[in-house]
Amino acid sequence: RRILQGGSEALDAALEKLGRVCDMLARDFPEVSVGFDFCELRGYNYHTGLVFAAYVPGHGDAVAKGGRYDAIGSDFGRARPATGFSLDIRALVALGERVQKRSGAVWAPADEDASLEGVIAGLRLTETVIRALPDDEKTDPAALGCDRKLVKQDGQWVVEKLA
Repeated sequence: RRILQGGSEALDAALEKLGRVCDMLARDFPEVSVGFDFCELRGYNYHTGLVFAAYVPGHGDAVAKGGRYDAIGSDFGRARPATGFSLDIRALVALGERVQKRSGAVWAPADEDASLEGVIAGLRLTETVIRALPDDEKTDPAALGCDRKLVKQDGQWVVEKLA
């Protein structure tokens, strides 16, 4: 922002929008590293907004690519905004074989504690987490395949085995 600010009103607006996207990603996925390539150009010229590519550490190519298409369908008489992406399924399968998930799942309560959101996000990197809804107090987590649950102990969220 510091280097490019003031280039034009359109550039300032684009940098502001990019900053908001970055802030949202950092808030919702703090474990994800985000970088920007201002030279990223795709060959078909149909993107009208932000384009992205997703990478996995230790894998050199993008596993997903996509972007914004605000005029998609205009050739067919109805322009409408859309977002699209493609995945490299073979790469994802190969990468998925490197990670072994546990059987069972973790039951997370319907608590609105902000720290719980971070714990759940971290667990979802390697675990299946089933999040309770506010009216699920009588639901049996074991009946849903859970073998553990998140509980708050001494102000910290910890995983413990279901009784």
